[in-house]
Amino acid sequence: MRGCIFDLDGTLVNTLPTVHHYCNLSLAYFGLSPIPEDACRRLCRLPISSFYHRLLKLGGCPEERIEALAPAIRDYDLSIYLRDCRYLTEPYPGIRELLRGLRERGAVTAVLTNKHAQVAESLMAELFPGAFDLVRGQTPATISKPDPRSLWNLLRDLKLRKEECVYVGDTDVDMDTAKAAGVPAAAATWGFQEREILLGCGPDFVADRPEELLTLF
Repeated sequence: MRGCIFDLDGTLVNTLPTVHHYCNLSLAYFGLSPIPEDACRRLCRLPISSFYHRLLKLGGCPEERIEALAPAIRDYDLSIYLRDCRYLTEPYPGIRELLRGLRERGAVTAVLTNKHAQVAESLMAELFPGAFDLVRGQTPATISKPDPRSLWNLLRDLKLRKEECVYVGDTDVDMDTAKAAGVPAAAATWGFQEREILLGCGPDFVADRPEELLTLF
């Protein structure tokens, strides 16, 4: 293996309290109802193109208003998230040591996430300065997981072949993305989705602790 590519939410950092906080602030701003954290956990699997539509529906927005309101709540959520993207967010135990170990082994490292590009880049720069060769988040115009082109495009830019890297994620969407792209998939069982669901996706590797990924390098 030459490269290690990571999902972000639920894999590198626990952002669930943060996402939940800002989603509810955004819903309140538009006069809608708050949602529980567990509902927000399920939202984190979605690309931007459907995240805010689903958020609005969960918040009680009338069906006929969702399409028109989705861009406005997206822009508001992004604006308040960017004011303090570190709020309530912490790396999972062992992640900093994993990233340091990968660098020591000469591995190429990157992030591929459905999180908004500006938030992903800001958050990774604050928490893990210099740890990644490339951080790729999403915008309304870009290709989102599980479309394999999202991962193929990243590999092209990193000059990596699909068989010489691993994609590490914590959800079925991550496993589906890797498999569709022909890239070995590593399931991070410490994240947002239950271990049993991840195992049911047939990952090539299973890591219960971040340091276990170093054995691949």
